[in-house]
Amino acid sequence: MTASKFIVAVLATSATASVMAADYRIYGKAEVQIANTDKGVMRYTKAGTQIDAPFSRIGVKGEHTLASDLKLVYKYEVQVKGFEHDDTTEPFSARNTYLGLAGQFGTVLIGRNDTRFKFSEGKVDQFNETQSDIAQVLAGQDRVGDSITYTSPNWNNMSFSLTYTPKDDASNEQAGFAATAIYGDRALKNKQYYIALSHTDSIGNLLATRIALAYKWQKLQLGAIIQDSENLAKDKSGKGYVVSASYQLSDHWRPKLQFARDTSGLRHNEDATQWSLGTDYLFDKQTNLYAMATRLDLDTEDDTSIALGLKYRF
Repeated sequence: MTASKFIVAVLATSATASVMAADYRIYGKAEVQIANTDKGVMRYTKAGTQIDAPFSRIGVKGEHTLASDLKLVYKYEVQVKGFEHDDTTEPFSARNTYLGLAGQFGTVLIGRNDTRFKFSEGKVDQFNETQSDIAQVLAGQDRVGDSITYTSPNWNNMSFSLTYTPKDDASNEQAGFAATAIYGDRALKNKQYYIALSHTDSIGNLLATRIALAYKWQKLQLGAIIQDSENLAKDKSGKGYVVSASYQLSDHWRPKLQFARDTSGLRHNEDATQWSLGTDYLFDKQTNLYAMATRLDLDTEDDTSIALGLKYRF
């Protein structure tokens, strides 16, 4: 082998090793749900029987070391549709997509991301990303583009995070922000408790404050949210509440219950109350089969939905 060929081979091997050593992960959620909904009043549903892929997605996320105490971090994620004929022309929609830096100062992300107000819900919502999602009733569950997100390091189980949306990019033509202070463990894995105080101003035409609480004791998990909301025009305002509970009956069965109410009229233009009941059958940490029923009561109408679904995370 000539010297030139040897150098080329070494460079090619090094480049391949560098790519293989890159710290990234492809991930996603595949889900199918069969649901029967009475009237289609609730968000995320249609009247009648529907087969859907609720909030299924695929993404890639990772990091790249720039210095001993500085990393580049990124995530590119899209929602995958396609079960209905109309979805074939636009099978993807944007989810969290950002690029940023992480170091001893914390993490700064620029792009599309969940606001820190939405992030503050933690694990309170037992029916996340279904027709029983707390976003059915509570305002402020927003994912926004053209945003800057800062998250502080963790100090003695405490952290702080901030979302900022510049004026020129805000939908209501005002700069907006959301700030959240957290004590405990949002995932309820390392600590049994989670407490968050969050405030948002002018993102999504909303001014709101909430307290989110979650506690896990052995096989029982409890959660609650108390929220005060009003729009910037100040012609709609009210209180919102969420109470949730789940219990791990065995290695496989996990029944759950949730109640949500809001009097601001910001989601349905009138007072809204929702009851949800369901159970998960956990095959393993990645796969679960679920059944659920939910009822939404408004001042002038109501709606009921029952569903059976299969969810797989990879």
